[in-house]
Amino acid sequence: MEKILTVNNLTKKFGYLTAVKNLSFTIEKGNVYGILGPNGSGKSTTLGIVLNVVNRTAGNFSWFDGTTT
Repeated sequence: MEKILTVNNLTKKFGYLTAVKNLSFTIEKGNVYGILGPNGSGKSTTLGIVLNVVNRTAGNFSWFDGTTT
């Protein structure tokens, strides 16, 4: 399958609060995905990071096999 988005060890900290910790996943073409979790679990923060709206603390991601560092 063709990779659409690959996320490796993504971390986001807001001061002492860790909103996302070492998150890794791959989204492949032709599949349906969802992001589920309770309030405050980092869903919006994760989307903000991969859309370059929120700066990440650590980790990396790539769209369509092109690296974003």
